[in-house]
Amino acid sequence: AEASYEIPGSFVQQIKREYTFENTHWDLDWIYLRHPHPENYQKEAHRLILHGTDVTLEDVDSPTFIGIRQKDFRMNLSVKVSLDQGEAGLTLYMDEMQHYDLAVRTGAEGYEAVLKINIGTAKHTLAVFSLTENCTGLLVTADPLEYHFYLISENASGQESRTELGMGYTKYLSSEVAGGFTGVIMGLYAIGENTAVFTDFRCEYL
Repeated sequence: AEASYEIPGSFVQQIKREYTFENTHWDLDWIYLRHPHPENYQKEAHRLILHGTDVTLEDVDSPTFIGIRQKDFRMNLSVKVSLDQGEAGLTLYMDEMQHYDLAVRTGAEGYEAVLKINIGTAKHTLAVFSLTENCTGLLVTADPLEYHFYLISENASGQESRTELGMGYTKYLSSEVAGGFTGVIMGLYAIGENTAVFTDFRCEYL
């Protein structure tokens, strides 16, 4: 084969710095874990509805999960999630052994937000935060070294506030440490016999 080829035409590379439900294609930009169960996914133009099962992110199986690849180190990733029961949220996923999960779930005293760190056989709940309702905004900020995890809320005047739940080092999700070759997938997931609604998804590369 020739080492290089000249292709006729005028080509301009478009740099895309923001990804949303509205400007991505469900069948091109988003991916699943193994073979999905289509009945658990309702993919609409402005929102995503997931129906969870008893399969978790730690199982070598097909949980209710749909994700998009992390394409750069510096980013802000946010989504609003509401659910009826069980657990649903965001995960930064390398494989079933290595992932960071920021989610909303039902607890003993109502709804709560949780940050879970999974690194190999070390599985740790880093933070639990009580919620007054079943809907909240989730935010992850990233740089080359760290992920930081926040809850987003608005007061009566519409001003946004952030509550940081913790951080995780990016290196533990890297192929150099965790193995593999796929890179980090930013996933939306649901666990439990539940229904979770995701809106206002936004991934902005800085």
